[in-house]
Amino acid sequence: MTDRRRALDAFLVSMEVSCEVLEEPWGSLVRSAEFHRLHMANFLWLRELPPGGLDAALRRMDEAFHPYGIRDRPIYVEDPDLSRRLEPEFRRRGYAAKPEFAMYARRPPSLAANPAVTVRPARDEATRDDHDAVAGLIDEEDGYDHEVSFQLRALHWRRQRELDAEVYVAYLEAQPVGTVALQEIGGVGVVYDVQTVPRARRRGVAATMVLHGLSRARARGADLVFLLTPVESTAYRLYERLGFAREGTLDGYLFSTPPRAVLTAG
Repeated sequence: MTDRRRALDAFLVSMEVSCEVLEEPWGSLVRSAEFHRLHMANFLWLRELPPGGLDAALRRMDEAFHPYGIRDRPIYVEDPDLSRRLEPEFRRRGYAAKPEFAMYARRPPSLAANPAVTVRPARDEATRDDHDAVAGLIDEEDGYDHEVSFQLRALHWRRQRELDAEVYVAYLEAQPVGTVALQEIGGVGVVYDVQTVPRARRRGVAATMVLHGLSRARARGADLVFLLTPVESTAYRLYERLGFAREGTLDGYLFSTPPRAVLTAG
């Protein structure tokens, strides 16, 4: 089995936790009534085109999402060649491309951890509160409303319990300034939720957290460690200095519907 296949399988398993999965011969529909505002809990994982093509896949997605009031339509296209063929069709339908680099830890890092940064496991109430405070600041920066932010935190901790993931908080000058999480699924370590508050950026916080995540993933027996990062972001440059290599993308597409107030206006 290739590293890409193993990594994508581990990623999909992690995304299906706490959600309802509707399997089709050509893909998987993942949905959640409880977390209906979250793209990571409501999406189509497209492996191949069904009979009837993309139109048939989109109709099935609408049928699955409509009863739960899920507005947005996130789609992951597993096969890069299929994604390239479908991109013009997605674009005509108003979908925005959201590709992410798949990055694998392949070599020793050229950056060292910042000794002034302390990374602590979020195991007690106080540290978990610090994690949620950092996450709340990032949610605010990203423009998420209260409902989305609340659902993100609830799903995060639910998946942490069900996947036995490890969640950490970074501290600088005795203040919580970042978060990182990792999980190990079938020998694949997934580093995710790498976040640093604006005031502490460019001070080695993210590098220290990712290096800690790498160390913990390998201690848990992972022989392959990977992460995903948006192509539109420059974060991949940091990850490359931490020993990760870009090896293709996971192509995503998103159609976002306006809020209900806009849909019903006029």
